[in-house]
Amino acid sequence: MRACAGCKAKDETDKFIRFVVFEGKPLPDLARKLPGRGFNVCPSYDCIKSFVKKKFKGKVTPEEVYKLTLRALRDYFLHLLSLSHRTGVTVVGQDNIKELKSRRGTLILSSDLSEKTKKRLIRDSYLVIDNVFSSGEIGNALRKDKTAGAVFVEKAGIGRKLYLVGEKLKRLIETGKS
Repeated sequence: MRACAGCKAKDETDKFIRFVVFEGKPLPDLARKLPGRGFNVCPSYDCIKSFVKKKFKGKVTPEEVYKLTLRALRDYFLHLLSLSHRTGVTVVGQDNIKELKSRRGTLILSSDLSEKTKKRLIRDSYLVIDNVFSSGEIGNALRKDKTAGAVFVEKAGIGRKLYLVGEKLKRLIETGKS
């Protein structure tokens, strides 16, 4: 159990975003491997804002840290998606996803898919990451020459880590300022 440096809420370590101090500013440590004193912060704009105001007055704005964290989470998510695809825990394409039976995992829907198509693919057991990536970004992460509008990643192996990062990304976007 750890406490958030912003709101003091207690939770498991993997529910927080870890920050380390680098050149006097907070740096998100998403892989939790950077050296130095780490600060755990809830994946929400308000907690990041509170953390920055308490620890880094005048050195950096909460908006800068939020944008940096959001960009880092997006990049890390796409990296994990690429690794997941190479390990074989992904299902690519709308027709293939529709055929899936009850599975738990992450459903990534591109921002350029129609709402009608999105509704047909969503299941209750899925963590849905919607309107965050374009079909080109998803296709690039899968190392495809073309685009991919929908990808399902099973919650197994590296897909489990992608699921956790997806939860943080989704919560940060929902609570943040764009």
